[in-house]
Amino acid sequence: MRLRLARAADRDRIDEIVTSAYAPYIPLIGHAPAPMRADYGALIAAGVVHLPDEAGPSAALMVLLPRPDHLLLDNIAVHADAQGRGLGRALLGAAENMARRAGLPEIRL
Repeated sequence: MRLRLARAADRDRIDEIVTSAYAPYIPLIGHAPAPMRADYGALIAAGVVHLPDEAGPSAALMVLLPRPDHLLLDNIAVHADAQGRGLGRALLGAAENMARRAGLPEIRL
């Protein structure tokens, strides 16, 4: 899977993906999960939000935070309409490839 960094213009779609992916958990845990409270504007500006490089609106995202000895997988979100198609698994594979290319021995959650 080819990825691209999110841009400011992607912000509304990112909010849609995150809301769709995590809203079902609100009744279960009694509050919005942490990914719904994240500052995606700051994360986009920091260059850590990755989207599938595809035609049309993205259906998933991944937030990867580089650390000196590992890559921190902060969030993977797949829009509810696209769940079950293997996007999350493909994003995990892309994260593994990115860690390997960066010479990092592991990904942590």
